[in-house]
Amino acid sequence: MSTSAESTAQSPAAGQAAKKIRSQPPDVIVSVGSGESMREFPCYKVILSFASNYLDTMLSSSMKEGTLNRIEFPDKVPEEWEIFYEFIAPQKSGRSKHSNSNANINSDNVMTLLPWFHEFQMNDYVRDCDDYIAQHFIGEEGRSFWKYERHQNELISVYWPRKKRRKEAFGTILNVLQLAHKYDLVSSKDVMGKKIAAIWKLPVNTHDLFDFPVAKSLLRLVLPLEIDDGNGLRMKLGGNKHIWPLVEKILSPHISRLSQEVIDDNVSFPHLFYSFILLYVEKKRLQAKIETLKDDKVTIKLRYEAELERLRSLGVTGA
Repeated sequence: MSTSAESTAQSPAAGQAAKKIRSQPPDVIVSVGSGESMREFPCYKVILSFASNYLDTMLSSSMKEGTLNRIEFPDKVPEEWEIFYEFIAPQKSGRSKHSNSNANINSDNVMTLLPWFHEFQMNDYVRDCDDYIAQHFIGEEGRSFWKYERHQNELISVYWPRKKRRKEAFGTILNVLQLAHKYDLVSSKDVMGKKIAAIWKLPVNTHDLFDFPVAKSLLRLVLPLEIDDGNGLRMKLGGNKHIWPLVEKILSPHISRLSQEVIDDNVSFPHLFYSFILLYVEKKRLQAKIETLKDDKVTIKLRYEAELERLRSLGVTGA
């Protein structure tokens, strides 16, 4: 039978309440930014460590950050850290008080979170960002949307806003494609590469979108290139599989004029590539005009024959 003294020894000291783990104070300071914009955030080591092996290593006892209980990111933006920490610890951040799990990746935070996830080697979260961007970040636009000229019977009040949205949509696709290559987002590279390829297949209607900065950006996605033994071109490292056929189609007619030295010139080669694009577009526009003239000729002939038949049916002689 337990005595009163034994019972007391087995329970918390009189007058002292058991201190719950979740009520423990933050144990690491995260400093973000520099100068007047610098802010310090009290955080929890355990939350950071479980979120990222990179941060876990940084906070180990053998590292400066673990010894000083302080992490510094002078080149980062404080507001971005708030979003990141809220994502990995929504309850501790004091914002998502009703959430029992991590926050969701959405259009408002995906571009902010992605660089942090990538830097901290949080690969599962990087893949989540990739999936979200590939599935939700850009809508599907029909062929008519990308047409440079006005559609038949399209009002000016409709044409100019469409033309502006068209430019913005293309810019978004290109920016996301470049971002996907920077962070190796497999799904986004595939989806955005396909979109660029589909738009390029309409050069007569979309030539204005592929200006020099765009041409230079697309070329960068397949570099470095080399001339193979068969006097063809190939990618050395393997760039975007959807962009490469476009670049190859532009360069192939001019392969005899190219040398490895020219291709490796990062200053002049993009300008040369863009001049080839202009030649290609002009050729396609000329071909389109020829086809239009052929169609017009056929149309005129059919109308002429129909009119002759009508006159004959009316008994007009000499028709």
